Amino acid sequence: MDFWKYIVRIKIPSPVSYMSAILLLIFTTGVYKQLTLTQKTANNCEMTFMFEYPHFVEISVPMNRGKYNLYAYTEGQTMEKIKSMKFYGTPVVFIPGHSGSYRQVRSIASVNIRKMYHIQSNIKFDFFTVDLNEEYSAVFGGVLLQQTAFVSQCIDTIIKTYEYDYKPTSIILIGHSMGGIIAKGLFIDPSFDTELVELIITLATPHRPLFLADHYMDSYYDQVENIWGNGLDKPRSSFLSNISLLSIGGGHRDLMVWPCLTYTPHADINALSLAIPGVWTSTDHQCILWCKSLVKSIVRVLFDSAESESDDTIYEWRKKVSSYHFDKRSNGKWFHSNLHPITVKLNEPNVIEWNETYKLQRSISLEKGTAMPIVIHLPLFEKSFNYEMTAEAVNIEYHDWVFSCKPDYHSKKHCLFGTNWSSNSTISVSKHMKRRHITLNMTDVNKLGHSNLVFKIKNTKKPTALNIDLYEASDRTNQILWRFWYGVFDRHLLWKVNVFETIQYKTILRGWSASICMHCVYNVHMVPIKCSKKHHHAVSKFIVPWTQGVLHGITSDSYVEPLRISLENIPQSNTTKNPYLQFILDPTCNYRIELDLSIMDSIGTIGLKYGLTFPSYIGIIILLVLSNQFSQLANSTKDDCSIYHNSLPSIIRVFKTLAVTICFLTAIQSQWPNVNKPIGGIDWLGHPLKTMVFSSLLYCITNSFMYFASVALWMMMLFWGKAINELLVRFIMKTLRKNATLSDWILYGFGKLPIAVSMIAILISYHTCGTVGLVISAFFYYFLLCTMVQDCIDQLIYYPVIFFKDYFMKGEKPGLNLSLTSIHLHFSLFLLWLLICGCHLPCSIEWARNYHHSKYLDPDPSWISSLILNTCAGILWQMDIPKRNLKFYAQLSNLCVAASIILFLFCQTALFRIAPILTLVFLIITLHQCFSSWIGVQDLIDNQVSSANDKVPQKKVE
Repeated sequence: MDFWKYIVRIKIPSPVSYMSAILLLIFTTGVYKQLTLTQKTANNCEMTFMFEYPHFVEISVPMNRGKYNLYAYTEGQTMEKIKSMKFYGTPVVFIPGHSGSYRQVRSIASVNIRKMYHIQSNIKFDFFTVDLNEEYSAVFGGVLLQQTAFVSQCIDTIIKTYEYDYKPTSIILIGHSMGGIIAKGLFIDPSFDTELVELIITLATPHRPLFLADHYMDSYYDQVENIWGNGLDKPRSSFLSNISLLSIGGGHRDLMVWPCLTYTPHADINALSLAIPGVWTSTDHQCILWCKSLVKSIVRVLFDSAESESDDTIYEWRKKVSSYHFDKRSNGKWFHSNLHPITVKLNEPNVIEWNETYKLQRSISLEKGTAMPIVIHLPLFEKSFNYEMTAEAVNIEYHDWVFSCKPDYHSKKHCLFGTNWSSNSTISVSKHMKRRHITLNMTDVNKLGHSNLVFKIKNTKKPTALNIDLYEASDRTNQILWRFWYGVFDRHLLWKVNVFETIQYKTILRGWSASICMHCVYNVHMVPIKCSKKHHHAVSKFIVPWTQGVLHGITSDSYVEPLRISLENIPQSNTTKNPYLQFILDPTCNYRIELDLSIMDSIGTIGLKYGLTFPSYIGIIILLVLSNQFSQLANSTKDDCSIYHNSLPSIIRVFKTLAVTICFLTAIQSQWPNVNKPIGGIDWLGHPLKTMVFSSLLYCITNSFMYFASVALWMMMLFWGKAINELLVRFIMKTLRKNATLSDWILYGFGKLPIAVSMIAILISYHTCGTVGLVISAFFYYFLLCTMVQDCIDQLIYYPVIFFKDYFMKGEKPGLNLSLTSIHLHFSLFLLWLLICGCHLPCSIEWARNYHHSKYLDPDPSWISSLILNTCAGILWQMDIPKRNLKFYAQLSNLCVAASIILFLFCQTALFRIAPILTLVFLIITLHQCFSSWIGVQDLIDNQVSSANDKVPQKKVE
């Protein structure tokens, strides 16, 4: 007799299963690479440092709930004033985010204080920071309204703290991570004074949810969107029109809040740290708070926004200041209204004048600087409509350096005054010396009636250079119709530059926004072929017309940093303009410019962002397995409820179901787009082709993962059953402080009366958190499975002894009455239980975090699920399931299929919907098994007997 068939009776995996396993391995490798990205790559951010010891002075807030606090930040000379509650500046409130500390304000506040002392400014800021108990607000939305109400109280308290003569009229909010959402959520309350807030700066804030773990978070984001708008059919509310909102993201190094989440259409500025002038580096989720170059840019925005000599409104002035520092910084560290005067006097005494009449490309290199200012005149003649001019200024520190003019009537050569175009230039990333770039369309110059371009170089002792390139735009521009497979097998050639002295080339990416792979990562390489000088420098730029900031790549001497581009950095837009690549080359070199697809980075990015849908696909697979098992019970009287691995649906059936379901999903999304809101990086639902491709991919990967995970669980039940039993005995010993013998008897008693465990779990759920009760019952459920498997193994082990005894001593051949149907069904239900626990896991995390403040979680989304499941478990554990030959097994099978379709349609982005649906399925299965005597027995046996009798020939009746 083949005893082993009772334990493992698994079919040989199909070729599709092997392909799924390979996909799982590739995805795991890619995700691992992404997770270790911050460890393997250098962090180019310099950390801020402190000159004096920081102090946090607690401020009492009326109606405080006890777990939250408010502090004022101080250091050095301001300490005594702050301790005596004397404030004179504009209040700045820092709101920490998910698991964030109030002490994270130190970098911004300290640099601000140092800057105030350094420039001897009359502008002063008082920094306050809110202690939100480091709650996990990104995974548990039940705390968001509580935090919002407390921050609102803090603002009222801060305003009242100021003396009457210094009472502020406005306040500035800086929110990190979920703190930025709290800052926007303050305006949900109609009683909140909206005129108090004039500026909100969000740092690495997910303006759309990373994932929806509960309906509280879903509701909170809905309320925020209703007043702030979504940039499409919902505009920003009128009472928020004068509030400046600046959103700053960390870029690809931030694995918690991705670039696509930090973009919000109702922000005045959307910028990534790697695209901010002077920063040019990606930051992780915590680094964005202490990155020195970024913190300095934020502090400059605060100071420049507070002092204006312009006639603009406060809102318009703040927008100009923010755009200068976060997007188009033309030169200096500080911005003022007269930074670049419109008209500038050009004719100065003691100036060297160079007049280049015919040469369209010109490079001036001054290794030792120049003792006298230099002016270069470039006549345009008829080069107006189709021409562009690109110039690169190296170490030219003067603000104004490029102009257009019309020669004076008397001199007919030189210009007395010129129009200043320097504000159109931007500083650029550089490994050596400071660089500025500008590209002008000659049509704009021609509209002014100007016929000359003028460049000025101030006298300096530093090495300086000026590169000028006047060209016909069509000669330096190419367009490619974007295909996501570019660079998969070999680098895709964009340009091959074999001409010296040309510096600007452009590639327009048509159809980029319609790419099927939104999170594919590409690298742009500028490879120098031949250089006439040892030192060279080239920059590649990725420019998106409807966003702020420019992504850069560098090739400088032996240093090469490819330009990393991805569609995840680009928000969707209705504009007809296309993003493009711009290359500013060294005039002394020839280049080969190529593009390739970074396969592992793309796979890792897709795995991280689309992995949020894995719970829904796990639920789909388990429900389909249960459907097959119930179908087997409906169609056979034998012990035919097969093991999990044999009950997996065929791939053909799955793809047929997917194809039909995707049609329904497309119709639902077009009619009700808010049913499945885009979360994380998942915004392809409703697009038939993308949904089919990625859903099939995710299903195969999840199926392979579940296959190996279930095998691991079976191996643990087979070989570690006794170890798990000992582990539970030790747990009872430590919990109840009893000896091993008594603990073993208690565990044995629970095994014989499992309903007691479910009752204890319900009590624990009521007094603590529902997920805690679910987890306790999950451990006991696995213990029961191990016990059932161990009993079967014991029967198999002792069967030869019983066989020898009965056959040779009694002359009887004993039978082996061994059935695994109950184990197989319980195993599938146990997997269902584990998934429900996983969906409610954020609740238990938040409960454990706040346990020292409160022993129970309020609100608790997992309580209802825990009550229903533990009640059902108390019934099922006492019964011998599945009941044979019951009616409605076929209908139960169809119910599981319908539930899997519902998971696919409505739960891929709303994870909080998974647990109620699976709980309902568990309840229906329990009711079906519990009330079997009322339902009745299926007439399958009678039908089989009658069909067998029909086959027996009847005697002819005369």
